[in-house]
Amino acid sequence: MKKKRTDKLISKDYLTIGLYTVVEFVVMMILSVATMPFLAWFYPYATAFVLFFTCPVYLLMAFKVGKRGTLFLFGVINGLVYAIMGTFYLLPITIIGGLLGELVLIKTKGYRKLGPQTIAFTIYNLIYGFSNYLILAISADFYFSMIEDTGYTASYMEYMTSPFWITVSVVALIAASCLGCVFGYKLLNKHFIKAGVIKSA
Repeated sequence: MKKKRTDKLISKDYLTIGLYTVVEFVVMMILSVATMPFLAWFYPYATAFVLFFTCPVYLLMAFKVGKRGTLFLFGVINGLVYAIMGTFYLLPITIIGGLLGELVLIKTKGYRKLGPQTIAFTIYNLIYGFSNYLILAISADFYFSMIEDTGYTASYMEYMTSPFWITVSVVALIAASCLGCVFGYKLLNKHFIKAGVIKSA
C-alpha cells in the first residue's frame, strides 16, 4: 500500500534536516579555519566565500524534504550548536533568519523551487553572516571585547567595519549566496532530480 504524502515534517524529515545541518556546519567550520590565516586581507569576503560552499548542502536538504519548517529547523539546530560552543548570542539570530526565510517560502510555496529557496537562504545568510555587525550596532563595547583575543586591533576592526567595507561585504555575500544556490541546483539537477531521487516543483 502506497504511503500518503504529508506536508508536515515526520521523523524521517527531522533526521534528514539534522544530518544535513551537521554536514553544513562541518563544511563551514573547515572552510572558516582554512581562511583564517588570510583573514587580514580576506575579511570582507571571508563569510561570502564560506557560505558559497554551504549553499549546495542546504539546497540538497531543502529539496529532499520539501516541506514547511525545514529552514527554520535548520536555523534552530545551527544556533543550538553555536550555543553549546559558547556563542549564545547566535541562537536568536539564526532563529530570526530561519523565520524570515520561511516567510518567503510560505508566501511563494517554493519549497522545491530554486528562486524562492535562493531568496530565502540569502536572507538567512545575511542575518547570520552579519551577526557581528548586528552585535556591533547593539553594543560596540561588547563587540570589541569579543575580538580582543583574535589578534586584531580595535582600530583595524573599526576600519573593516566602516560603511564602505560593510557594503562590499553585503554585495559579496548576496552574490555568493545566489551563485552558490545556482551551482547547488545544477548539481542537484544533474545527479538527483534527473535520476528521480529528488523531486522538483
